[in-house]
Amino acid sequence: MGIPIISGVTPTAPKVLIYGLPGVGKSTLAAKLKRPLFLDFEGGLNYLDVKRTPQIESFDEFIADLLYMKKQPKSENFDTIVIDSADWMVRKAIEKAAGIDERHLTETLVKSNGGYGAGFEVYANYIRTQVLPCLVDLNKKGYGICMIAHADKKKMMGADGIDFEQIAPKIDARTMNVFVEWVDNVFYLKKNDNGERVLLLDSDDVALAKNRLGKTGEVKLVDIDINDLLTMQEKKGEK
Repeated sequence: MGIPIISGVTPTAPKVLIYGLPGVGKSTLAAKLKRPLFLDFEGGLNYLDVKRTPQIESFDEFIADLLYMKKQPKSENFDTIVIDSADWMVRKAIEKAAGIDERHLTETLVKSNGGYGAGFEVYANYIRTQVLPCLVDLNKKGYGICMIAHADKKKMMGADGIDFEQIAPKIDARTMNVFVEWVDNVFYLKKNDNGERVLLLDSDDVALAKNRLGKTGEVKLVDIDINDLLTMQEKKGEK
């Protein structure tokens, strides 16, 4: 029995992480994605005319929503699942692992689940074994996946082992790296010196970004349609 071989570009539903400072328009941009459904952790979407869940209060509630969509046929009412926001979702996972309110999360994650920092591994396992597999299956079902996150300045390590600071999603590194590796595109939404909103498409000295679209630099939002930007195009001359 031979090895199955696939050739050529295979269009798939997009997987994107959009992050930026508060108020820059992350949710507004995500609302322009193809027929979005917002899984609302922050409760701040009343100003947007979008389909959304009631504010999600717990990690278990979030997983139940994902599992329900996973078991159902693909919806005829929406095409993109938007997690708003990923950092608040991670906070709910940490709260579940810690077992108490977020005011004492750092201390409790160190001491919970047997101590010695085991709580950090417990919450990271929630992401790796519950959240990510559901998102993978939903993407295979044909849903686009968009995660929204806030921005933060983080200490990163370069390939040469030297630390440097870079703006990145405001998510604990244990989880941020999982999401950044899984999604096809990480866009940093910011305002330029003229006050125009722009998307950074690949990393520079200031901020983390990536894409699998062969694009570099940054683009003004007024110049692009986010759905066109995320569409995989077959290269000329390839079949």
